[in-house]
Amino acid sequence: MTEDYHHVVTRMEDITEQDDRHLAGARKEIRNDLTIIIPENPFPDELVDAYPPLKFSWVIPKKLAAMAFPRHKENLQFLVNQGITHLVTLTKDKKPPVDEVPRLRWTEIPVEEFELPTVEQIETFINICKKADKNGEVLGIHCRQGRSRCGVMLASYLVHFHRFDPDQALNVIRMIRPGLCDFYDHEEAVGKYYEKLTENNPLHFGVSGEVMEEFMEAAKEYTKKSL
Repeated sequence: MTEDYHHVVTRMEDITEQDDRHLAGARKEIRNDLTIIIPENPFPDELVDAYPPLKFSWVIPKKLAAMAFPRHKENLQFLVNQGITHLVTLTKDKKPPVDEVPRLRWTEIPVEEFELPTVEQIETFINICKKADKNGEVLGIHCRQGRSRCGVMLASYLVHFHRFDPDQALNVIRMIRPGLCDFYDHEEAVGKYYEKLTENNPLHFGVSGEVMEEFMEAAKEYTKKSL
């Protein structure tokens, strides 16, 4: 008997507080075995001007935050309210509604869906971070789900600016944002950037467990205060 793999069964379900307190208020679209989270206003009975994008969290308090794709103007207003002044988009051909929030600077580093950033794209992001630090900007970064592309950039940030080795950087990002960088390809992408960064570089990389713990606790605590 031949099974029809082209038959798509779709249904919509609301996400409740009991399902997931971080996603409550959003909806999920289930297509066969694929589940897609659809960000929506978590306060549908109230008029609000801002609410967080899905999977929002701080990585470096008051300096760098990450999230899933911010679909709505209210998501972007939340970022502005948090002090974020510059949004970096990693989704190719998919732009958040930044034109509706002129106070938010926007930069695109287009990475193909299901691909990971190249060394050159990581270097582009690092240069943006350098300029942001010099200009006193607070950065937000996102891809579609705030996972693979985003996770590689975040781990590379820790390698470059805080001298983590790749394994340490990936482990800290996994703890701050569970579900990120779970595959060998992610480790390989960060490793390639580390190799490029350490060419003829006499600096020592690698930090203590205490430093890793401090980064994780600071990020988690500041995220709790923001949400």
